[in-house]
Amino acid sequence: MQVTLRHAGQSEISFACEADDTVLVAARRAGVTLHVACEQGGCGACRARVLQGAVHYPLPASSRWLDEGSGSEDYTLLCRAVPISPLVVETAHPWRQRDRAPLSRILGG
Repeated sequence: MQVTLRHAGQSEISFACEADDTVLVAARRAGVTLHVACEQGGCGACRARVLQGAVHYPLPASSRWLDEGSGSEDYTLLCRAVPISPLVVETAHPWRQRDRAPLSRILGG
């Protein structure tokens, strides 16, 4: 499944997500660092707005961050969300992309 992240002031970034992986796991595999805290679906730090697509939650996630009134059905927790269709989300916080420098340059060789 393809996941695309958007955030104001940043270029859009896309990466693949394996069938049973959460968006957080797939992002890490792609070298993208997302804003997270508890990584258990309880704190809401990774909450993002779903612009396109759908997710499911194979592991428990706090409904507290998903049931906050009008329009909350458009939000997801990236640490628990597993895409079931191509997904486009708008993150509340910027992400970072890991430096893809050759290992020899990182180690000074």
